[in-house]
Amino acid sequence: MAHSYIEAFPDEEAAFRAFARAHPGPVTFLVDTYDTLGGVATASRVLNGLRRGPGCAIRLDSGDLGALVPKARAALDAAGLRDVAIIASGGLDEYGIDALVRSGAPVDVYAVGTRVGTSADAPYLDSAYKLVEYDGRPVIKLSSAKVSAPGRKQVFRTAGQPDLITLWDEPPPAGAEPLLRTVMRDGRRTGPPDDLATARARLAADVAALSEPALRVHGPEPSRPRVSRRLSQLTTDVRRRLRAGMHNASSRDGSRGEAALSDREEAPRGVRATKNRS
Repeated sequence: MAHSYIEAFPDEEAAFRAFARAHPGPVTFLVDTYDTLGGVATASRVLNGLRRGPGCAIRLDSGDLGALVPKARAALDAAGLRDVAIIASGGLDEYGIDALVRSGAPVDVYAVGTRVGTSADAPYLDSAYKLVEYDGRPVIKLSSAKVSAPGRKQVFRTAGQPDLITLWDEPPPAGAEPLLRTVMRDGRRTGPPDDLATARARLAADVAALSEPALRVHGPEPSRPRVSRRLSQLTTDVRRRLRAGMHNASSRDGSRGEAALSDREEAPRGVRATKNRS
């Protein structure tokens, strides 16, 4: 139901009744086109006459939702409509929802549209292809702030522990689950795609496994993976090989060029921690 739909009728009650005639099942009435609490009162009167059973709702799409939602809930309860839900919408994002949840606002459904359909805080997604192995030879990128780790990899997840990044042929730790699997080979699927229920269950399990700091809406702290000893050592070895080759080249032509790499060069997060016990 849109505000324009309400405005096409002489008044809200006429709009609600016409909408109900066109929708024989549960209905949701948009109540804040003119006056939110007045719209709740009108919706309550129409809903009591419909007797559609559970599933009906009202939607608040603007204004101070933290103040209006409790008043709307009280008005519905007073009208004997305790089973009528309240839907909140209107430019909501994770911060607005977090504020309403923390305030205890009795919202049953948060309807998020714009902030899902568009990336409001980062209007593009930057991604890059990083080569890590060529013809069996591990390769690495050493550009400032863009350092990569060499070699094909696997990521293992163990309950209650940070993820572990390893080389692809390393044995899994006890009780660990490999996260990377082949889904395409030679341009063809290697198996059927996951269905929606499987993807939803996987997401729910992943979120449940996150630590409290990572789940914070404000100032979250991402979970940092560990790096295996073999991967850390390979990274060190490849860096040394590249430095040696570049040093020899610069010695031959008498210039330093790009050979002035130092041990202070930025490395992938976690990869330079050669003392990692994993």
